[in-house]
Amino acid sequence: MSRLIQAAIVLGFVILFFGGCSSFSARSDPSRFFTLSAIPVGDGAASDPTHREKISLGVGPVKFPGYLDRQEIVVRSAQNRFQVSEYERWAEPLDENFTRVLSQNLAILLQTDWIVPYPWLNSRKPNFQIEIEVLHFEPNAARDVQLAARWLVIDGRNKQPLNLKESRLTRHVNQGSIDASVAALSEAVADLSREIANAVTAINSKMK
Repeated sequence: MSRLIQAAIVLGFVILFFGGCSSFSARSDPSRFFTLSAIPVGDGAASDPTHREKISLGVGPVKFPGYLDRQEIVVRSAQNRFQVSEYERWAEPLDENFTRVLSQNLAILLQTDWIVPYPWLNSRKPNFQIEIEVLHFEPNAARDVQLAARWLVIDGRNKQPLNLKESRLTRHVNQGSIDASVAALSEAVADLSREIANAVTAINSKMK
């Protein structure tokens, strides 16, 4: 066998070896991670130092439906059917993200520094408590996002219910992308936050 043929055979084995190694090398993860965002600080009420600390609010418990208890983003493709995104995912558990953003929004809207996450210590009982049951919270095939939730304002001192309401909020998604859908979901949380803030403010005014 000539040296030229031997060299060609060796080169072929080298190419096959390194080609096989490259096929087993780690591939980049195409997943993209998303999070809800709070409203800008300037969207709150006019700054009033005498108003701060007057309303203390406990947020929680916040309950989510089981179908949203996953890292992947869920899209409602029909009334009784969902699509689970393969690569678009929440950066943290959705119920935790939702609760934190809602709390941030309420702190801004109510101009208070005292927002207490559930559960809280007996020594830090808030004036009011908000219990929330989320019914729907997802984009759909019609390029809308929907947030449906039942929420209850409770007197933090004696645990008496003060206001029970069900909110059904819709935001249209201008672009057919997950980025736009998550932005619209954040806007829906902001809408819910405003409804809760208005209810708490009205109740607090009557109780003075």
